[in-house]
Amino acid sequence: MPGSHRAAVLWLIASVAIATLAAACGGGDDDDDRVVFMAGFRAQANLPFVAVYVADAKGFFEDEGIDIEIRHSGSGEHLQLLLAKEIDFTTGTAAQVLRRREEDLPVRAIALFGQRGDQGFIVRADSGIESPADFAGRTVGFKGGVVPPELRALLASVGLTEADVDLQAVGFDPRIFIEGRIDVFPVFLDNEPDTVRRAGLDIRVFDPHDYGVATLGLTFLAHQDTVTEDPALVERFLRAALRGAIYAESHIDEAIDIVLTFAEGADPDHQRFLLETDLRNAQRPDGLGRGTLEQWEALQDVLLEFDVLESPVDVRTAFDGSFVDQLYDSGDLD
Repeated sequence: MPGSHRAAVLWLIASVAIATLAAACGGGDDDDDRVVFMAGFRAQANLPFVAVYVADAKGFFEDEGIDIEIRHSGSGEHLQLLLAKEIDFTTGTAAQVLRRREEDLPVRAIALFGQRGDQGFIVRADSGIESPADFAGRTVGFKGGVVPPELRALLASVGLTEADVDLQAVGFDPRIFIEGRIDVFPVFLDNEPDTVRRAGLDIRVFDPHDYGVATLGLTFLAHQDTVTEDPALVERFLRAALRGAIYAESHIDEAIDIVLTFAEGADPDHQRFLLETDLRNAQRPDGLGRGTLEQWEALQDVLLEFDVLESPVDVRTAFDGSFVDQLYDSGDLD
């Protein structure tokens, strides 16, 4: 075989091999997108986290041509990474989204899981506190440096103000409550009541939503540019993730097993409490993940009334429910 012809044949064989390898690896396939999801906290059974965990484990992202990378926020860096477009999707509360939109940051909620907020308050069952009206004259804790709007609105719902209670800034360690050093302790409703009960206390839980306070919980977040410039990717991500949430709802045991592959060493029963609480708080007749602009307007009214927001924002720039609505309306999630 002449040298030039032999070289041409070898080049052709090599080219075919390279093309075959690239196809096998997904190279050049426009539908095989690398997507980074960062949960807004450590690995645990929050419903939006579980939706992604399960969708990954069950191959729902693969069905959408998505190669998903799952990360977890260690120190609240997920929003900064989203703004820098170093991650594609993350989580955040509805109130956080509205505050970021007031700052004109380009974030958009694309699904609403928490149909009520995750902030609540607990008291000892034998404390004599039967309703928020009984907070009067008691020591009432709040986390962080600012009294949260949920507490101020809860007090207002029973005719009280901050001046009617003894407000105390507390940390995240419930021992101050367990040891009896405070009467009313602020909690994350989906996990901390279980933690305190496991310490042997009988408690009563107060959820501001039950007293007419408009609250909302966790959402999926995307960069505004992703929503407007690559809506197909948003749709594909949501289709897979919502399939994961729906699957988890009817396969709790399997979902917890999947969570534990991320949250190594976590207590399965506590993770079940967290997931089941989040699932209850996500329920609505038209499907998990949906929301309305009216809900967001009501939340914004609370945040404005109690000075969390200085001025109103157009809630349409904060929440776009059209993707989730379309997925349900088209039957894609049946």
